[in-house]
Amino acid sequence: MKRLVSIVVLLVAAVWSLWGQRVEVGAKAPRIREVEWISDKFETPATPMPMLVEFFHSTNSDCRARIDVCNEIAKHLRHELKVVMLTREPAEQVASMLLHEYQYFYVASDERGDTFRAFGVNHVPYAVVVGASGKVVWCGNPVELTTEQLKKIIQQ
Repeated sequence: MKRLVSIVVLLVAAVWSLWGQRVEVGAKAPRIREVEWISDKFETPATPMPMLVEFFHSTNSDCRARIDVCNEIAKHLRHELKVVMLTREPAEQVASMLLHEYQYFYVASDERGDTFRAFGVNHVPYAVVVGASGKVVWCGNPVELTTEQLKKIIQQ
C-alpha cells in the first residue's frame, strides 16, 4: 500500500511540474508587466537584443546561488544579452540581497505576480531566454546554465 501511495505521489508531482510552466520554445515571449524596478529601470535597447529572465525567491537556496552567476553572465555578455531577475517579494525585502556595487543585471519586484502569471511560473528557480526576435529560445531550471551555454543559445 505504501508503495502504491508513493507511486501516485510521484506521478502527481511529475504531472504538476510539467503543467507548472507554460512558456514554450518558439512561442512569442510575454512582456515584463507592471513591475517595480529595484535596480535601474530596464529600457528596451534600440537594436533588439536577447534577454535572460530569471525568476527568483530569496528563500530558495538555488535562486540565491544564481545571484553571483547572473552578475557574471551579465558582465561577460553585456553587449550580447540583457539579464533581468524578477521576484514576487517586496522590493525592500530583497534589495540588499540583489543589489551590488558592481551590478550588471536588472532587478524588479512583481508583487502582484502579473509577469509570473504571464510566463506561467509556478515554482523557482526558473528562467527564460528570449531571443532578439522576441521569441522564447530556451526555458527551464537555470541551475546548471552557464555563460558558455548561453552564448550558444543566443547564437542559434
